[in-house]
Amino acid sequence: MEKKVWQAGLDVLMETTPILGPAIVAMTRASRQLEVASDSNNIVTLNDEANRQRVELSMAEMQAKVAQEVAIARRIEEADEVEIEEYYEGEAQGNAGLETDGSSVLFGVSGKGSRVTKRVYRFKRYPS
Repeated sequence: MEKKVWQAGLDVLMETTPILGPAIVAMTRASRQLEVASDSNNIVTLNDEANRQRVELSMAEMQAKVAQEVAIARRIEEADEVEIEEYYEGEAQGNAGLETDGSSVLFGVSGKGSRVTKRVYRFKRYPS
């Protein structure tokens, strides 16, 4: 009985929460498939299942990110006042070199900086 109540709660959560839904589906399916693969006692089957789960969880993560962006867009659309600040991190690069022609030595170093990531959203909706 307790397992049915737990499953019913998960089903409701999956249907009503677009951000958590795909991850919950992937995790519950992964736990079921892991039991089957573990019972087989076959290392190839376990490795195949682990790889399949990695791909499935990666896809669920991407779906959750899309759902999060859609939820943010809806809140922006419905808000009376919106404030957004976004900064994205750049990549750092560096090079070093050493060259000699027998009579002299040349040494060079170059680098490139990076930016700090910052993402702030403030949504204000006033009661109608």
